[in-house]
Amino acid sequence: MVIGQMRSHLDLLREEYSQLQAKHVDLQRRFDVLSASRRIANGTSGSFEADPDSSGGFVEKLVSVVGGLYDKEIYSDLVVSVEGREIKAHKIVVAAQTDYWGDLQDVSSIDIEDVPFKTADVILRWMYTDFFDPKSEDSVVTNVLSAAIKFNLPPLRERCEHLLIGRLDIDNCVKIYQFAEKENLEKLRDECAELVAARWNDFTAQHFADMDATLLYKMLKRRSKHVLNSVIKLQREDVLFLFLVENEPKLSEVTNDPDESDQLPLDIALNSRQLNIAKTLKEHKADLNKLDKNGQSFVFKAVQRGDVEACEFLAANGASMSYINAATGDTLLHILASSETSELLLHWATKYIDQFDLNVVDKKSRTPLMITLEKQNVAFFELLIKQPRLDVNIKNASGKSPLEVALLDLHNLDFAAKLVDHGADLDVLDGKKRTLLHKAVSMDNFAAVQFLAEKKANVNSTDENNATPLHFYLSKLLASASFTPEQADILKLLIISGADLSIKEKSSGMTPIHIAVQRDAKVLQVLLDSVPQGLPLDVVDELGRTPLWCALEANKFPAAQLLLKAGANINEKTPEGTPILIKAIESRRDDIIRFLLDNKADAGVTSSSGADCLRLAVSQGLTSTVDHLCKLGAQLDSPDPETKLPPIWTALTRDDYATASVLIANGCDVEGYAPNCENTCLETMLLRAVDLNDQKAGVFLIKNGCNVNATRKPIDENNPSPDIDFKQTALHMSVQWCLKDVTAALVANSNCKIDAQDSDGRAAVHFAVINEDYETLNLLLAHPDPSFLGCKDKYGMSPLAHAMKKGNNKAAESICRRLPHAALQVNGKGENLLHTVIKSEDFESVLFLLGLQIDVNIPVQNNERLTALHLCSEVGNEMIMRNLILAGAEVNAQSIEGLTSLHVAAGRNHNELVRILIENGADPNIGDEDGNNALHFAVSKGSLESVQVLLTESPVDPVAVNKKKQNMLHLCAITIGPGSVEMFRLIMELIPNYPLESQDLYGNTMFLLAFINGNGDLCRLALKYGACLAATNHTGQSIFKVDTPTKQLLFGLLDKLEAEPKWADGDFCSDCEARFTLTMRKHHCRHCGRLVCAKCSEHQLPIMKYNLSKNVRVCHMCFDILTMGGVDEYQY
Repeated sequence: MVIGQMRSHLDLLREEYSQLQAKHVDLQRRFDVLSASRRIANGTSGSFEADPDSSGGFVEKLVSVVGGLYDKEIYSDLVVSVEGREIKAHKIVVAAQTDYWGDLQDVSSIDIEDVPFKTADVILRWMYTDFFDPKSEDSVVTNVLSAAIKFNLPPLRERCEHLLIGRLDIDNCVKIYQFAEKENLEKLRDECAELVAARWNDFTAQHFADMDATLLYKMLKRRSKHVLNSVIKLQREDVLFLFLVENEPKLSEVTNDPDESDQLPLDIALNSRQLNIAKTLKEHKADLNKLDKNGQSFVFKAVQRGDVEACEFLAANGASMSYINAATGDTLLHILASSETSELLLHWATKYIDQFDLNVVDKKSRTPLMITLEKQNVAFFELLIKQPRLDVNIKNASGKSPLEVALLDLHNLDFAAKLVDHGADLDVLDGKKRTLLHKAVSMDNFAAVQFLAEKKANVNSTDENNATPLHFYLSKLLASASFTPEQADILKLLIISGADLSIKEKSSGMTPIHIAVQRDAKVLQVLLDSVPQGLPLDVVDELGRTPLWCALEANKFPAAQLLLKAGANINEKTPEGTPILIKAIESRRDDIIRFLLDNKADAGVTSSSGADCLRLAVSQGLTSTVDHLCKLGAQLDSPDPETKLPPIWTALTRDDYATASVLIANGCDVEGYAPNCENTCLETMLLRAVDLNDQKAGVFLIKNGCNVNATRKPIDENNPSPDIDFKQTALHMSVQWCLKDVTAALVANSNCKIDAQDSDGRAAVHFAVINEDYETLNLLLAHPDPSFLGCKDKYGMSPLAHAMKKGNNKAAESICRRLPHAALQVNGKGENLLHTVIKSEDFESVLFLLGLQIDVNIPVQNNERLTALHLCSEVGNEMIMRNLILAGAEVNAQSIEGLTSLHVAAGRNHNELVRILIENGADPNIGDEDGNNALHFAVSKGSLESVQVLLTESPVDPVAVNKKKQNMLHLCAITIGPGSVEMFRLIMELIPNYPLESQDLYGNTMFLLAFINGNGDLCRLALKYGACLAATNHTGQSIFKVDTPTKQLLFGLLDKLEAEPKWADGDFCSDCEARFTLTMRKHHCRHCGRLVCAKCSEHQLPIMKYNLSKNVRVCHMCFDILTMGGVDEYQY
């Protein structure tokens, strides 16, 4: 198509060239006329400056006149004779065009010879008109060109030459070249040669058939790079002769030199069937075994072409028949075998068959025989199979022998039979040691199997897996969707041919019968029918499996039935001694188990560990099997030898609730007391489930009626584990471990004792509160009977108390909302929650309880009957006290001992609380059971600041006395310690005129009580404030008569007196105790002020420290102190 387009394009170019040439000629003619007219006008031959208008008309008329004179009588003065015909001519015109005839002045006629009339007519007409038809035929142009050369007409010659160049083509090029060579027209000849060289492949021998040998050879040498190849292509033996003669010194080189297309001279000769030229080349040193660039020999290519003549020529002239193609490995026989061989070529091959290597293989390891089979070249196969040297067992690259290809690939039994007759190996092995019989059965090729069986192929040959063809075929049947009669026939054929049923393959270790039972009953039936003496049913594979077990394992129960009918043992055991029923259970094969049981297998067998069928089935989760065994009478509650737990526990631990439900439906026990994991106690399955955090199991047991209130039991009643709380129920444990699902199930169970208490008296709700487990607490609070919220532990703590103790207001609120009076419950000390939280100063809890509008005036239920305000006064929390008062606390409420809150606050020296109470109306004058008011209480407790508040900010009566008629100074004197001095000083500063000599019920003054209590500092301070040192009580005791361990305090007081003390009064002498009468006057010791008689004050002396310069009466003791500076205390 491309070549056609190019030719069309060249034709268009050629036509355009011709048109341009015609225009050029016309323009040349016009130019010549114009030039001539200008020369005439100017009278010169070279100037063109004159105006052409002056003579243009003349020249044109002259040319026109001359053009019309051709072959006319008018003005004719010359006759031209051509081929016996005359043409009227004019000397002036002829002389103007050529000087060929010389001077024509004396000539009247011209005789033109060797020129046809037609040619002469064209030339003479051109002379007159300057016109030559560009469409003239090539022959006309060449004749005119020859005449123009002869008659010396250069313009006409040039014009003809251009016309020929413009119309050069393959069809006229050779003739024009010959013409140009003849006329010695170099330009035209070169143009022809260029065209020949450019389009050499388009030329044929016919184009050069008439060309002179010498001329052709000359042209080829000039323009062709490979002259010899061109000569042969043109089929010119004469030119070849010229070439050989000229190149005789280098014939071996030139006759074997390929052209640019890599064609050898002999290639061209043989391809064009020029056997004479081929012979000539061979005789002139052409190499018959020369290889082209593709490594192919002449004979190889001739065979490929099917060129019998070339093959015969080459073979007859000694070309090698053992050629092997380097690229493909093909020999001549490979080529002959690969295509349909003609009768002539087959005859040639037969003639030279002994020169071929019949068994050589190509790059694909194929012999000619193998290719013959692949191409089913019957004729060539017949030729090869007759050759004794032929090896029929050489395999190809795929490992296939010729017999395999013929029999299995081509299904050609005729080929196969002839190959076997020629010695083909029936049992040839491939890389996996598989025979043809292996492959035939894998292909379901009955004809091939029958053929091999008839030819006595080894039916028990094994491959690398030790599999026989029977193994192979049965394995194939396993993957097949159907079992056809033809497959049954193949199976029978193998068995009839002697297939061994006991051989085991390596990979699976199975015999053919093991494989057969896995297919279906039809396959097994064929085996049974084909072996009348019976199958070896007890044979085992490498895994120790019998055919029966293999059938069962493969779900081939019809096959298993056939085996049982054939004598298989339903109770057979594995090589390890395990009954197949146990093995089926261990393999979790419900279907096998059901089959065995339905076929009367012994259900009482046990495993090697002693486990019965039911326990194993439960452990494997075989629900349907468990149900079946239960219905067959299996022991539902037989304990595990190790754990002592029933089978249902195994199901529960596996989350196999379907199996557990089956056991329960068949009446199993749901309690299952057994030792716990630590073997420290006995517990039910429910307790075990909770202990193991197995909520699903626990809920399941609860819903299926287990004892929800069961507790642990000691293994040894005499030695229970100290670490186990034997009173805790499942509810206690589930709440402790936050097992919400179990707790919910227990609470929902009507039999559950939600108020059950453990060894510490705690109910489950206690643990929910302690753990702050709100979700569990809400579950418990949802119970219809809230009375369990009143349970108290051994510490008297209710759930609400625990909540308040932990500051868990959320839990406390929930409890109070469920049981409003829960906050009023008291602990072992008689305290309700308000009392407890006040004591712990839990302000938030106090606020919480107050928010519940609890009665703040309820006293503690004990022998003290303290109210919340009393307790707050004890702890000293101002905020709590203010809130209690706001909540309605009675500020003057009294305890059993008559104490008010003010007593308590003052006694604890909580002066701010004292102030708060006073501000809120507390009465400071209320006395307790001993008549002590708040001031007395504060003084007796040494509460200095509280005393100050009471004395300064309250309406307390400072001189009030209690039931012992003791005022606050008496109580101060009784107080031992330095605080009493500060207390006394404070009182005296606040009440300077406080009566120091007031006596209590026993007549004791505060000074005497201070001395009795050994409070020397207070005694000395009281003396400074004017206390009477010698005061006596109603029993006559004074500081001088009081029994003390030592008299040091007394002596010290007397010695340190700085001012005369207040005189004592009375009716008796303080020393001798004599009663005063009219005759026994009263006297006072001026040193100590005590009341003495005259006898007891007989000493007199001045007391300088009192500024008493005169002698005054002193008692004996004072006398000794004043005179001796000390006294022997044993004297008194």
